[in-house]
Amino acid sequence: MTDIHRSAFPLPFGAPATHDPAASSRWMLALAVAIALAVFSFDAFTRYQVAVAVLYVLVVQLVAVSGSARLTVLASLACVALTLLAFVLTHEPASTVGALGRCMVSLLAIAAATALSMRHLRTDRRMREQIELLNLSHDAIVIYDMRGVVTFWNRGAESLYGWQAAQAVGRDFHALTDTRFPQPDEAVYETLSRQGRWEGEVERRHRDGRDLIVASRIALWRDQRGHAIALMATNNDITERRRAEIELARNEAFLADAQRLSKTGSVLRYADSYEMNWSDEAFRVLGFGTEEIPSFDRVLQRTHPEDLPIVQGMDAAIRRGEPVIDGKHRLLMPDGEVKHVHFVARLNNRPGHRAEYVGALMDISAAVAAQEALQRSLTELAHVSRLTTLGGLATTVAHEVTQPIAAIVTCGDSALRWLDRPDPDVAEARQSVEQMIRDAQRASEIVRQIRGMAQKREPQWAPVAVNTLVRESLSLLARECATHQVQPDVQLSDEEWIVPGDPVQLQQVLVNLLVNAMQAMDDAGSNPRVLRVGTARADASHVRIVVSDTGPGFAGGDAERIFRAFHTTKKDGVGMGLSICRSIVEAHGGQIWATSGNPGASFHVELPLRNEGES
Repeated sequence: MTDIHRSAFPLPFGAPATHDPAASSRWMLALAVAIALAVFSFDAFTRYQVAVAVLYVLVVQLVAVSGSARLTVLASLACVALTLLAFVLTHEPASTVGALGRCMVSLLAIAAATALSMRHLRTDRRMREQIELLNLSHDAIVIYDMRGVVTFWNRGAESLYGWQAAQAVGRDFHALTDTRFPQPDEAVYETLSRQGRWEGEVERRHRDGRDLIVASRIALWRDQRGHAIALMATNNDITERRRAEIELARNEAFLADAQRLSKTGSVLRYADSYEMNWSDEAFRVLGFGTEEIPSFDRVLQRTHPEDLPIVQGMDAAIRRGEPVIDGKHRLLMPDGEVKHVHFVARLNNRPGHRAEYVGALMDISAAVAAQEALQRSLTELAHVSRLTTLGGLATTVAHEVTQPIAAIVTCGDSALRWLDRPDPDVAEARQSVEQMIRDAQRASEIVRQIRGMAQKREPQWAPVAVNTLVRESLSLLARECATHQVQPDVQLSDEEWIVPGDPVQLQQVLVNLLVNAMQAMDDAGSNPRVLRVGTARADASHVRIVVSDTGPGFAGGDAERIFRAFHTTKKDGVGMGLSICRSIVEAHGGQIWATSGNPGASFHVELPLRNEGES
């Protein structure tokens, strides 16, 4: 069989009737009645010695065409009765054996026709039941001959393709649905001829013009001699499913691209075990091939030794069933590279399912490097700002240094005079030397503070006493206060609060606020000029430093703008001082803000207190 598609074979099902079946049944019954009356009349009222009653077989068969077994039996009984009645009317009791034989032959013919008709009706009923079963199927079932002409079209096919059975039967199936196989037609039919079946996805078209994707299973139907006579195709509409799969694949591709670009991998972890699932990007972040089996041991294998307690702590939190896991740690790769990662996960506890954590593993190495670079830039900028501040305080610095040096010279001269007397006064000389030592220490402390502010170095955290910080800053600016005729009003808390931080940076913040307050009062010509500095506990975990002046203050909208970079109200200002102050305070875990009084302005600095046991 070289081309089974184009071979001509008889149809397995007849083409559907184009007329009304009910009307056809009525005509058949009327014809049956007419034939019965004609046969009875001929048999009962003529003298022809023939078995004309055999023609009642036609009556039985015509009634059977209606499909009613009850009418067929009734018609058969009626024909038997008519046969016997005609025999009685036309023959005496002592009839010939031939007449009786003809009657018996007629009765046997009627009985045989009735039996065959009943058998046919049962067979027809079974076929109709099977067809109804095919119609109950949600699958589209189509049977067509080897020329492609449809011979059976169930309700599933009507629903799938939009054509009614009466419209489809007798038409070319492939032309009707615009069939497009995924491979050449010859290959499909060659497979059918060789294997007797074919499966695959086929593109077809609905009656309204919509494109369909159909999962088709085609079986070749052969007769008893092995000749191909028809094809049965079972079809399922997978258009939406295939489109959903395509959309899902596209979304997965987008997600994979987004994860690759953001360096964020997906992680699934079950709370009751170390079983895990990773996305491709998670494999890449951790430095494993996708053929590896994800596990918590592999995570530990990549964790930086110094950060193992962090990862083990997150594992313990998962074991406890905490709702959210959030932690940052480092990875040490086989080539020595150190990665910074951030892991966040949320508990997904669905009824009837294992508790699982759905999370993300983000490679934040670039962000950490950028933050470190930013911190270095801020440190350098803060250093420049400190030098600028010290430059502005040059007169004060010179006075604060030269004053104790002059006192040392004076005390030295006095000590020499006490010792040069004929009777040296050692006690007075001793007092002068002790004063020299105190002045030298004072000069050394001033130089230490100035040197600390002028140094360029990385932040060095240590416990900082807040009240001491305020006193040293005011001491450094004592000469500046006298020059600007500013009266300090210091209101320090009785308790010495300790905060963790870099002393130099915190002093820079306070000196900047104090200098700004004095300059604001000086520029506005305020009178009196009062500089208020106070410390107090803000809440259970924070201490607050407040610097207030009696200057002109500022408008309400400026309270936020003054902290922006390059925003300044001074003629020769660059607008970086308060911006640097905010960066330093926020780096210490605190906050800084400004309020306007009547008169003047107040700057509030809140810093977190040192925890118990913190060095």
